[in-house]
Amino acid sequence: MRQILTGFVISSFIFCSFNTNAQVDYPVFKSRMYVNPADSEKLSFNFYNLNYLNNSEWFGKIPLSGTLFGYQVIPEFQYQPSPRFLFKGGLYLQKEFGRKEYTSLLPTFSVKYQAKLCSFILGTLEGNLNHGFIEPIYDYKLLINERLENGFQFQVNTRPYVHDLFINWRRAIHLGDPFKEEFDIGYSAKFNVLKKRKVEVAVPLQLLYSHKGGQIDLANIPLRSLTNIALGASLTYNFNKHLLKRIVADNYYVNYKDVSPTKLQPFNEGNGYLSHLLFDFKNVGIDLRYWYGNGFIAPRGMALFQSVSEQIPGFTEKHRELLIASFIYDKQIFPNINFDFRFIPYKDFLEKSTSGTGLEYSYELYLSYSLNVFLKKIKNNFKGS
Repeated sequence: MRQILTGFVISSFIFCSFNTNAQVDYPVFKSRMYVNPADSEKLSFNFYNLNYLNNSEWFGKIPLSGTLFGYQVIPEFQYQPSPRFLFKGGLYLQKEFGRKEYTSLLPTFSVKYQAKLCSFILGTLEGNLNHGFIEPIYDYKLLINERLENGFQFQVNTRPYVHDLFINWRRAIHLGDPFKEEFDIGYSAKFNVLKKRKVEVAVPLQLLYSHKGGQIDLANIPLRSLTNIALGASLTYNFNKHLLKRIVADNYYVNYKDVSPTKLQPFNEGNGYLSHLLFDFKNVGIDLRYWYGNGFIAPRGMALFQSVSEQIPGFTEKHRELLIASFIYDKQIFPNINFDFRFIPYKDFLEKSTSGTGLEYSYELYLSYSLNVFLKKIKNNFKGS
């Protein structure tokens, strides 16, 4: 454990002198902290709200069907004592419709240091879809179920290379606790091989290590360590037309391996192939995905892609073959207000659907609002550059 964390921290300092500015595809899902030298000594109030409806009508034996319906609210105060440092803290509230109590009521706090082409974050991370993982490795529904990620994050953005390296400490333990500690270490990178006005070629590389262990707990279960790796090739053709903006073709080889000392998973290793074709129109996206999985397991990935059942304990389907289509309407309807609607049917080629129509699908609706209000300037004796 100590060796893992030491290696993680050392690797984070290799590149440092950098300025992060990640690409944003669907702003309704993204929430970032921006350090602007002009905002030094400014105190601000931030307000973020996400309203969501996520309903899945899945009838197979692998993914669990259900409805997520509610809202998230994050009020925070932000202070930037210098051109490079930012402090932010507040509350995260989540309300699920149909329940009297709040689903979550948690504190948030982040410290961000911005260098020329990189940034460090300690505390509440720029997590979830900001990492840029593919769905088999990371389920974007975690934005609803586990929005807050806490730990350490190191982001780099140069023209040829972009990466996000982080540790998300999901559950801590104290001496005698009846459960294991849990954390994820993630690395998501993109190597830009070619970037012209019309054509872009990139090589994405993603790794997610999920650990459940510890030495001071009383849980009488073996530790679990699972890894997922994805290596891909991405081709983008930019039309820059009024209607069709671009076409993106991505292909990924995805790997899973159980690196636990005592192996308890149905499959010790597996792999998958993801082919992805996106037609990006003005405010509309058509996203086609083909997936073939062979003994694939990803503890943080979307259940639809797994070879183990989310709803029936012990049930497995070693081979999975899916065709998924996402029809997306995404629009900024007012400044700082973003709307996103998705209809996502899919076809399972290996498991017979129990749906009366033969169609399995989900539909999703999101509305986000963000606000930043300058309050006052507070002078300080902070000498950091």
